[in-house]
Amino acid sequence: MAADDPRSPREQLDALLAEFEAALLAVDGPDALYELQVQFLGKKGAVTKLRKLMGKVEPSERKALGMAFNQVKDAIEAGLERRTAELEAAARDADLARRVDLSFTPDPVEPGTLHPISQTRRELERVFLRLGFDVADGPHVESEDFNFDKLNILPDHPARDMQDTFFVAGRSGPLERDAGLVLRTHTSPVQVRTMLTHGAPCRIIAPGTTFRVDDDPTHSPMFHQIEGLYVDRGVTMADLKATLYEFVGAFFGEGLAVRFRPSFFPFVEPGAEFDMQCPFCFDGKLSRGCGLCKQTGWIELGGSGMVHPAVFEHCGIDPERYTGWAFGFGIDRMAMLRHGITHLNLNFQGDLRFLEQFASA
Repeated sequence: MAADDPRSPREQLDALLAEFEAALLAVDGPDALYELQVQFLGKKGAVTKLRKLMGKVEPSERKALGMAFNQVKDAIEAGLERRTAELEAAARDADLARRVDLSFTPDPVEPGTLHPISQTRRELERVFLRLGFDVADGPHVESEDFNFDKLNILPDHPARDMQDTFFVAGRSGPLERDAGLVLRTHTSPVQVRTMLTHGAPCRIIAPGTTFRVDDDPTHSPMFHQIEGLYVDRGVTMADLKATLYEFVGAFFGEGLAVRFRPSFFPFVEPGAEFDMQCPFCFDGKLSRGCGLCKQTGWIELGGSGMVHPAVFEHCGIDPERYTGWAFGFGIDRMAMLRHGITHLNLNFQGDLRFLEQFASA
């Protein structure tokens, strides 16, 4: 319809109504009906455009044309309402006519499963709970005092370099070296918090998430550790080795030997790396060597040692009365060994094809 149409305004209105009624018959759903409404009654619709003809007719004809215009508009609105009711009735009838096969058995919903690292952490907790340890936790954002100072890690230690540690900016402005907050680099601050809060004796494990500026095929900026602490009178390295034997037997299988190798850690003295016989090539007596243990027959698990007297002094425990040991190792590494996971980053990519392989027990 256009203002230069040779037909009279009334003829144009009649043609517009006929066009609408023909289009209405083809409407088969709510979306199509809405589009038709916009096409004819919208701000830029055909009816709105035709209203402009009112200013181009003689004043004596405007009243009759206005009545005709309202009649057409009313007819279109009535047609839209009628078709809306018809579509709603048809949808209701279709729903009432729907047949449901109550004998149909749908596919079972697959249950969710714990992440392999969560599974491993819970199993480690169960092992040490049976050995009489409590499970302790602490914050991810930690003070340098708890993360370093009270653990006898001196200010010039490489771990306190920003290339190794995530330092946390304060609210006041840009990152400052003396801001005093870090993302914890190990779960050892939980040991400090426990000794400060509960004193001695104590026996805990501290599993949790830790952070370091480290990212390669065998390391991740976020990883998981578990540490153990036992403080009492007369505690010795023999108690530590006995505990590790029990842990290895419960987690990997009975009969596997444990060995210590001297090593240095600032918070223990003496310190030692601890290894276990490779469970993947163990024949009941010896581990003969395989690809996983690099033909050595031994797999390195973590670090350990007797708690340094300086750590006891920082935590208000008399090193002349009490002794204690601590150990720590990676939960991610335990999960990889337990489940045969070949690449550390597979644990953190969220790929369901990988995660669905590990059904919780």
